[in-house]
Amino acid sequence: MRRLAEARIGYGGCSRDFSRPGDRRRFSAYARQRGLDYEYPELKRDYDLVVITQNADLTGWTARKRREGDRLRLVIDLVDPYFQQKRLDERVLKGIGRFLEGRDSRLSTDFRRTLQRACRAADGVLCSTEEQRETILEYCPNVEISFDWFDDELGAPKRDFRRDGRLKLVWEGQAGTLRSIQTLRGPLNALKDKVELHVVTDPSVPRWYGRLGTLPATELLAGIECPVRLTDWRKETFSGHITAADLAVIPMDFSHPMFVQKPENKLVLLWKLGMPVLAAPTPAYRRTMAAAGLDMICETERDWTERLEALADAPAERLAALASRGHDHALGAYNEAAFRAPFDRMFSSSGFEIG
Repeated sequence: MRRLAEARIGYGGCSRDFSRPGDRRRFSAYARQRGLDYEYPELKRDYDLVVITQNADLTGWTARKRREGDRLRLVIDLVDPYFQQKRLDERVLKGIGRFLEGRDSRLSTDFRRTLQRACRAADGVLCSTEEQRETILEYCPNVEISFDWFDDELGAPKRDFRRDGRLKLVWEGQAGTLRSIQTLRGPLNALKDKVELHVVTDPSVPRWYGRLGTLPATELLAGIECPVRLTDWRKETFSGHITAADLAVIPMDFSHPMFVQKPENKLVLLWKLGMPVLAAPTPAYRRTMAAAGLDMICETERDWTERLEALADAPAERLAALASRGHDHALGAYNEAAFRAPFDRMFSSSGFEIG
C-alpha cells in the first residue's frame, strides 16, 4: 500500500488556483493538515490519485478512469446536491455550456447523467449530507459524508451581547443564494420598526452560473422595508461583520430543489463565530439543531415573525445563552480530527496508507 504523502495527487478544484471556498474549506484544508502536495490535474499527466469537484473535467476524467482502471484512483468531492436538478432544460443547457466553455473535454448533453457516469466510474465520492449519500449510493458503493473546515478563516467569536435599538440581523453567504432572503420579506416588513438586516455577500449576482452576466445584489433585496445594509464579503473582514450583529438568520428558498438538501456548514460556521442562529427547516439544519439541543428552527412565516419579535424583546443574556450552546456543540462535533476522518477513510479505502 502506497503512502498518501508520497503519491502524486491531482486536484481538480472549484477554481484552478484553489482560492474558492469549496477548495479552501475542503480538500485543500485536508491536504494542508496532512502535509500533502498536489497540483491542478492535466489529463495527459500521470497521477496516483485524482480528486475532482463538479467544476473539473468530469467527462474527461471519467473516460480516463475507465481506460486505466485501478492504475488511477479517482475520488469525486461533490458538495452540492446536483442530483436534485430535475428540469431537463437546465441539465441540457448546463451540459452543453460546460463543453462550449472548455470545462468538459467531451460533450455530454445532460449534466445529471454526466454526474451519474462519473460516480459509477469513481473509486469513491465525498458528499455533505445523508440525503446526498443515499442518492449517490445508487451509483457508487463507497460514499463518505464530510463537512467544511473554515476555522482558519474565522475571527474571534462574539462575546458581548449588549445592545440598544433595533435587533441587528445578519445573513452571510454567496450571492447565488441571496434570493432566499426574500422568503423573510413578510416577517421583516412586519417588524420593520424592531429589526434591521445586515447582508454580507458579493456585490453582484451571477446570472445562470455566470454565463449571462450579473445583476446588482441589491435587486434581490427589493421590497424589504426594514433598514438594510449590504457589505462586501471579504475573507479578512466577514467574521467581524457577522459578530457585529445580534442574531444570524438562514432562510431558505424551498422552490429551488437544490437548496432543500444544503448541508449544515453555514450553521456551524455561524455557531463557531459565537452567534445565535434562526434557520429554515432543512433536514441538515433539523438534525444539527437537535444534536445541539436547540429549538431554533422556523417552520413557517409566522414562526419567523414570532421568533424574531421575541428575540428583539429578549435580554442580552437570552441571546448569549443560545449562542453559547451552539458554539460549544460546533467546537466539539466539528473539530479537526472529525474533519479529517471521512477523507482518511476515503483515501484508505482507495488504496493509500494515511499518515
